[in-house]
Amino acid sequence: MPTKIKSCLVVFYQLTISGHLIANDVMASQSEYYKHAAERAPKSQLNMTNRQAYSRSSRQTNSVNSSEQLWNGVSSSFALPLEQLFEQDTPWYQGLSGNFALNWPLRASEISADPNNNSGGIEGINKNLSATIKYNPIGNWFATVTLTHYLDGALQQPWEPDYTYVFGYNDWRPYTLSLVYANYGGNRFSPESGQRSTYFNRGTWSLGWKFPVAKEWINWASLFDDAALGCQLDYNFTPEYFDSASSQYKKGQQSVQLGCKYTITGNWYINWALFYYPQKSQKQPWSPDFTYGFGYFDWRPGTFTLQYNNYSGNRFPWNPDSPGTGRFKDGALMLAWSWAF
Repeated sequence: MPTKIKSCLVVFYQLTISGHLIANDVMASQSEYYKHAAERAPKSQLNMTNRQAYSRSSRQTNSVNSSEQLWNGVSSSFALPLEQLFEQDTPWYQGLSGNFALNWPLRASEISADPNNNSGGIEGINKNLSATIKYNPIGNWFATVTLTHYLDGALQQPWEPDYTYVFGYNDWRPYTLSLVYANYGGNRFSPESGQRSTYFNRGTWSLGWKFPVAKEWINWASLFDDAALGCQLDYNFTPEYFDSASSQYKKGQQSVQLGCKYTITGNWYINWALFYYPQKSQKQPWSPDFTYGFGYFDWRPGTFTLQYNNYSGNRFPWNPDSPGTGRFKDGALMLAWSWAF
């Protein structure tokens, strides 16, 4: 396969799977508030749903105003509670969580019609099983590793990773900042000669800020009393990215992302994200204007989650489409079972 085509597919897959996993992390973070609030709440309140995600303000006393909540969230970000390291009653494995998932793209792999494709003639996205392990050693600092097994190993492409990794700080509370590094490239346990197991500079750093949307703003569109809306604004920076116009890797790709999750009722939700590229020349054919997903998400260990996500090159009507992307069938289903210690 020509280098340009291969590199385009590499980056497109990175975008697809990174959005998929980041979305799961965001939804898990949104649900953390409910989990902790429920533990502290009176028994009469234990029937709450995750409508409280990103809305801790609704449970504060009247003496605490919005500006104080905003300052408390920002000022407490990146806290490092070292005393947790010396808690003798806490076993080392507390803080471990994860899931096992089946990822099923709606678009099947197919034989390529491109005569220049000499990689075996297969293109498409591979169905796979994944196992994710997340560890919170202290506070809201974390590290996550995902291992992937492809159902048909012969179809695994260079851009489909054996493993991915994410680490950083991500607080579940509203008005807090987060800083996360994520690498979803074609990471390999046994790379080919001359290749690395991973390329760290091709991962993405994301600086984010969470905020709730007032209940009054969404009441007009809500069918259920427990509906809720929370959002996160992110600045993304990739030190080294592939540029399709020059067929070369360049430095310093930037984007701004506004992602929201709307809880319809209970654990049923819709999420979406809008993207802005400060330097238009850095926007690639596979770079989306927006992404979206929906499904059933349960934060509790021992439960199942079913999601549809679409992170392909979705475009607004006034922007040109990228061939073979942006359709509903370019999304994927995920069925996952979660666990935690």
